[in-house]
Amino acid sequence: MSTEQTHTFKAEIRQLLNILIHSLYQEREIFLRELISNASDALTRMQFEMLTNSNVVDPDAELTIQISTVEEDGEQPRLIIKDSGIGMTPDELARNLGTIAQSGAREFLSQIEEGKQTATDIIGRFGVGFYSVFMVADEGRVVSRPDSPEATAAAWISDGGESYRIEKAEKADRGTEIHITLKKDAAEFAKAWKLREVIKRHSDYVGYPIMIDGEQANQQKSLWRKRPNKVEA
Repeated sequence: MSTEQTHTFKAEIRQLLNILIHSLYQEREIFLRELISNASDALTRMQFEMLTNSNVVDPDAELTIQISTVEEDGEQPRLIIKDSGIGMTPDELARNLGTIAQSGAREFLSQIEEGKQTATDIIGRFGVGFYSVFMVADEGRVVSRPDSPEATAAAWISDGGESYRIEKAEKADRGTEIHITLKKDAAEFAKAWKLREVIKRHSDYVGYPIMIDGEQANQQKSLWRKRPNKVEA
């Protein structure tokens, strides 16, 4: 891989990004649900991989999702979502975050245009949930290292505009980190209380620990496993 590669989004994905950035202001907290869901999928894939392959980076690493924030004077706040999952190669970053969702984006747009369901309800169904990050992000940077000891890390970077780029990166541990430079009007998502609130509402059932500031934010229990009198309407 060369030092940096710039790619142009397909037309359907550009249209999808335009809808997410400009039309779903009231629903934008779902970005966290979608990114956590993707992280959970990566952890599940890692769990299955380790059933038959012990030659992986960080074989003893706990399967968790770590969320942290960075707030510095004079700088836009940042949110970091990190998993210890299977990770992605440079080619997989380009395919998974740049082109593979083309057909899903087209179907998603079709459903929205027909008005049958809301974007909130269906965004994760067509493999386009990651792009919801641009509802709150001025820039998204995805840094990933696959589980193979021979693999190297790479970064996928975009501001949600016409293109994205992929470049080499430094990452010693396995998995994926999403670094989100928050929009000024989305600064609340750098607050731990807000993140906990959204996780409780949308991701409490996720089967892996979701950690914020060293404390677990989810109960890891699906609604169907709770007693009826413990489920809120």
